[in-house]
Amino acid sequence: MLTESPRTSPEPFDTEQFELVRLAAGGWVITDLALPHDDPACLLAYVQEDGARFEVVWVQAPVRTGWFDSLEAILDEARARRQRRVA
Repeated sequence: MLTESPRTSPEPFDTEQFELVRLAAGGWVITDLALPHDDPACLLAYVQEDGARFEVVWVQAPVRTGWFDSLEAILDEARARRQRRVA
């Protein structure tokens, strides 16, 4: 489930696996709710909006950057990364 707060993304998401938190400085962080918040592995990515696209820095292996057209597409990639990590 994604947390709801005044700074959370305005787009709705159908997930119970991740938390997307809006940062005061702009952008978001994505955490994996399957892991405790005090576990550094729960932090999956930093997301920054750049016009109509989003730049993502994945902070868990494989560490990479990428561009996405929507937050939902980013969460799809996060789900895929989670599946690879669990497998």
